[in-house]
Amino acid sequence: GGNLPKRLAVPEKVSYQSFDGLTINSYLYTPSDKTSPKRYPGILFIHGGPTSQFIDDFQAQVQYLVKRGYVVLLPNIRGSSGYGKDFEMLNDKDWGHGDLKDAIAGAEYLKTIDYVDAANIGITGTSYGGYLSMCAIGFTQNVFQAAVPMSGYGDRPKLRSELELRHIKQMEHEFGTYEEHKDVWYKVSPIYGVQDATTPAFVLNGEGKEPASTGCKDFAEALKQHYKTVEYKAYPNEGYYVQSKDGLKDMLRDVADFFDRYLKDGQTDKL
Repeated sequence: GGNLPKRLAVPEKVSYQSFDGLTINSYLYTPSDKTSPKRYPGILFIHGGPTSQFIDDFQAQVQYLVKRGYVVLLPNIRGSSGYGKDFEMLNDKDWGHGDLKDAIAGAEYLKTIDYVDAANIGITGTSYGGYLSMCAIGFTQNVFQAAVPMSGYGDRPKLRSELELRHIKQMEHEFGTYEEHKDVWYKVSPIYGVQDATTPAFVLNGEGKEPASTGCKDFAEALKQHYKTVEYKAYPNEGYYVQSKDGLKDMLRDVADFFDRYLKDGQTDKL
């Protein structure tokens, strides 16, 4: 309808300092009635790639989360493109560590905003964003109160037997060859840290079509084996990434419902 633009949240460009002084440029999306005394939980939304970047475009999932009452931060963390070669290479051989600290610094930034509920911060994303959400579960404790990894890969050594050449080459470029840098491949794999996890997780992916992966299922199973709070869902008639209109609709609702359960302390403002 003609009033659609009014209903969309227009992001603000913000930046914050990470743990080592690096400037992280981000987009901040906020609900329209942020003048009310109400505080909104925050969500870190991580892009894929990681050699990619958030730009001025339409983000359906982010808009939906904002509508559901979340403040959402989209950071271009180290490893993103668009900030020069050095910035892009800062996460080489260090996935899940310096880049995760950039996301954690983003959570700290959200906590400084007066209309954000600092006690309730979540993290989510697809592909590399799903991977970093897995890292938030496997490599941190009590930082995030909920995490939703979407179609991520948390076990990099296992991935060698599953993926097509393009991804293998990407991993060799980012981590070094498996033969010579096995330690790195394990260091960047959050599945090996789940025994210490404290963050409630909703792990999801599509299934039924190519490309397929057991990456999310394996990660959810590993959490279950350690009696962690985890839900897993596979959306039918999809590749590993959920992309159909109906699938996305279901997924958006499920993700927001999960965040509501863990980040809103029983407050309900369902759409």
